[in-house]
Amino acid sequence: MRKLITGTLVALAMLAGGSAHAFTLRVHGVVKDYLDGSLVTNGLVRVYRDGVKVHSEETGALGRYGVTLENNALYVLRFSAPGCQTKCFTVDTHGLEWQGDNKEKDLFVEMTLFQRISDMDLSFFDLPMGQAHFEPATGLVSWDTDYDKRIREEVQGIMSEYQRRMSAMADASSSTLRKER
Repeated sequence: MRKLITGTLVALAMLAGGSAHAFTLRVHGVVKDYLDGSLVTNGLVRVYRDGVKVHSEETGALGRYGVTLENNALYVLRFSAPGCQTKCFTVDTHGLEWQGDNKEKDLFVEMTLFQRISDMDLSFFDLPMGQAHFEPATGLVSWDTDYDKRIREEVQGIMSEYQRRMSAMADASSSTLRKER
């Protein structure tokens, strides 16, 4: 029994050591406009590891982004563009690592951004729009569905109001154009 406990402790110590390898996570995708689905070509993606900004990149002409996340950290990926509401999601990469594995897991995430409306409170979107957990030992990614359920009603309510206001603004603009002709 003592050998079993000692062997288990040694194995755990090896897993916790800095030389262990495992899957790493590559998060990539596109940033699109919420209303028309067009690519956001002037977007900015900032990556924070344990609260410290470690990377930023522009989305460019194809609206794409990509970053590889190191294990054993909590990441926030923040998406922004001029005139748009900033949104984010989190990825927790804490977990066991196995000696000898050195693989990469791909996770595609499409983020939609929408224009800010000056008199509408959109601060709810400062919260993560999703929370993922990546398990380095297996390469599996899971989304916190309980969190999704908790925020879903609020998000739907805000977006319904947003769509109502954008439609009203479009109708007013269209009416003004007809009058000018």
